[in-house]
Amino acid sequence: MSITDALDIQLARLRTRYARTPLPRFLAWWGRELAALLPQRWHALLAERSDALLLENQGQELVLWRQSGDGSVELGRIPASEPADAQKAAYTRMRRQIDDPNLRQFYCIRRERTLQRSIALPAAAEDNLRQVLTFEMDRQTPFKADQVYFDYRVANRTAAERNLQIELTVVPRSQLDGELTALAASGALLDGVDCWRDGSGSVRSGLNLLPPERRLRRKNLRLRLNLALAAAAVVLLVTAMLLSLDNRESALAAMTVEVEKAQNDAKQVAQLRKTLEDTIASANFLSRKKRETPLMVALLNDLTVRLPDDTYIERLNIDDKNKIELQGLSSDASKLIGLLQKSEMLTNPSVQGTIQPDPRTKKDRFNITLEFRKPAGADAPHETKPVDGRKDGGSKNAPAAGSP
Repeated sequence: MSITDALDIQLARLRTRYARTPLPRFLAWWGRELAALLPQRWHALLAERSDALLLENQGQELVLWRQSGDGSVELGRIPASEPADAQKAAYTRMRRQIDDPNLRQFYCIRRERTLQRSIALPAAAEDNLRQVLTFEMDRQTPFKADQVYFDYRVANRTAAERNLQIELTVVPRSQLDGELTALAASGALLDGVDCWRDGSGSVRSGLNLLPPERRLRRKNLRLRLNLALAAAAVVLLVTAMLLSLDNRESALAAMTVEVEKAQNDAKQVAQLRKTLEDTIASANFLSRKKRETPLMVALLNDLTVRLPDDTYIERLNIDDKNKIELQGLSSDASKLIGLLQKSEMLTNPSVQGTIQPDPRTKKDRFNITLEFRKPAGADAPHETKPVDGRKDGGSKNAPAAGSP
């Protein structure tokens, strides 16, 4: 199967599927309504679409008809008795009287010479209707498929029953081949074979009994032009899409560069801010450490004031977390917790272990732990500020917490 035949089959399937939809009936109705509104001169122009050159064999003469609209006009007659060269010259002379060189040519025969049958087929056969009719030819007619020329028309589609009503028109090849051979002597190239609709000189029925392989191969310039325009439109559309994508990519690239630059600037600012904060924190470290760490002199003074004279401290230990441990002797160690709780510098006094009497000194041996009391505002978040800042930290010469 050639590419052209495959393309024809696909187009036929598309036309079949399109015909199944209600769109063709709507467009036909719409076209009739619009055509009724047009002037009479426009009606004539639209009717020229059905123009054709019709040839008919009447006895010993070949008659040429010009179909235009809903009627035909006789152009002339060519006697069959004349030599082939004379017939060809006469046909050429009449053909030149027609302005349209691409006017289609059909050989028309009387309807009485054809066999017409109405056939009901399943709707599923519509995609390959010609092939199905070829297989059904010997069942529906007295002839085999290779003995006839035939064409068909879909008369009705019943969607509910899923059936097709086909009008089949058949003519024996033995009757038509001789006439077509004689017609070739005049130089006429046929687009098809048809029947008269209402007798000789009317118009053609719209069939084509001639097999596709014997029809005149015409170059459809309008189709080629439409395909070229469609291809140009597709190329322009693709070009516009590519240009749009290219513009978007360029804009995206430029925006990406700007975003990267802004990100780099933001990173530099963040790095500078971190460096500044580290510098300020380092500069304020000693000052903050001085404010937060109580003076040992103040601690000793507070213990001296709180503890009674009969109490001796043997060991005083302060760890890195400012936790204080006192070990010593006292005449009444149980009273020390109450005395230390009154301190404004120390807090959370507690006895570690048990208080044991010392047999040598007759005093109680104790082990007490305490913590430095946090100054007011110590739990508030520390605000980074310059070394000489004056916000909540007081003056630079303010005494440390707990100092006398």
